[in-house]
Amino acid sequence: MKKIPILVLLLILTASCKNTWSQEDKDAFYQACTGEAATWAGSPDKAKAYCDCVFSKMEKKYPNEEDALEHIDVLAQDTDLVKCKQEIMQK
Repeated sequence: MKKIPILVLLLILTASCKNTWSQEDKDAFYQACTGEAATWAGSPDKAKAYCDCVFSKMEKKYPNEEDALEHIDVLAQDTDLVKCKQEIMQK
């Protein structure tokens, strides 16, 4: 599960003092996520679709970035997030 350390790194890189997912935080997440996903996704569209899936599920569970960081261990093992990659790879 190489994705788990990457997810942790992405969240740490996008960390800020804010208690929400600001546009800046989202942009930083997407930049890091799509860059990493491009190494396995096969196309920029698939990389973006993967990151959309991960962010959507993560934001629903943790509406602000601080909560996501506090629950990083849970996110690292979240089967919903793992399913994002599986769905993209099946396309």
